[in-house]
Amino acid sequence: MYHKGEKVVDLWGGIRDHKTNAPWEEDTMVVVFSTTKGLSSMAMAMAMAMAHAHSRGLFNYDATVADYWPEFAENGKENITVRQLLSHQAGLCAIDEPLDLEKLSDPDPDIVAMAIAKQKPAWDPGSKQGYHGISLGWYESELIRRVDPQKRTIGQYFHDEIAIPLDIQFYIGLPNDIPRSRIATMKGWQQWQLIFNLNKMPWPFVKGFLNPRSITARTFANPKVLGVINRYNDPQMQSIELPASNGIGEVRSIAKAYSEFALGGPTLNLSQDTLVALHQPASPPSGGLTDEVLGSFGKINKCSTRNCLKRNPKNNIISS
Repeated sequence: MYHKGEKVVDLWGGIRDHKTNAPWEEDTMVVVFSTTKGLSSMAMAMAMAMAHAHSRGLFNYDATVADYWPEFAENGKENITVRQLLSHQAGLCAIDEPLDLEKLSDPDPDIVAMAIAKQKPAWDPGSKQGYHGISLGWYESELIRRVDPQKRTIGQYFHDEIAIPLDIQFYIGLPNDIPRSRIATMKGWQQWQLIFNLNKMPWPFVKGFLNPRSITARTFANPKVLGVINRYNDPQMQSIELPASNGIGEVRSIAKAYSEFALGGPTLNLSQDTLVALHQPASPPSGGLTDEVLGSFGKINKCSTRNCLKRNPKNNIISS
């Protein structure tokens, strides 16, 4: 826990490996699934911040994605703005072309880029909102790669522009020099077990998740390997970049990163314009507030991928 930029609570405990009962240690790291989206959004904010700081305009929220990535315009996506994409309103939550670990591990990033560039939106962009649970990270990474002079992926960009300056251990794509023994293991579960957790997840979401033809199921079904939770223990899975779901790091590092942004980015030199943009509420879609993927479980509010940062100006307390 951080208070006004200072770490005031740092606790750990429990088991990091349920098979060996190895204890959770001070330097244990863990796969944080969708918490990764928040860290990826920081990288996107930094790209815009650098535009203000150096007057070179890496991207603008209200420009179209196709302005920076022409191939993205295929199948009626020419008018989708960066803002709509980051607000989960582009209708690109499900990717139709099958992706697998071989494609995701290919050193040529154009393999995935071509697959997602030709995706047809599931609805008229801007008219609805639906959680881009897996796909958003790939679109963000490709956008960063297209505008960054060094052509870095979002994982590389995050490491260079945020992790190193803040001296934190959080990775989108785990480097080979990190001992796998430091990573807590995941315990798997089966889809049918969802019906025993209806007190935690509403029935409409569970029903959609169990129907393979629904937009809910399709959002999380490609690549298929992502539907098996314990596959996140696979070193190959940990080493690829899934900027929406496979970030790995120390929990204290996540808290420190959010503390930096909550305080206005003193170490990262964030501009005031960037901070204002981060705290602007997401524009509601024209077709209603219910999330097409999450159902009533995910009604849109003032939080988008751009601005999942809640500030307490009095206390500035950040915990993870």
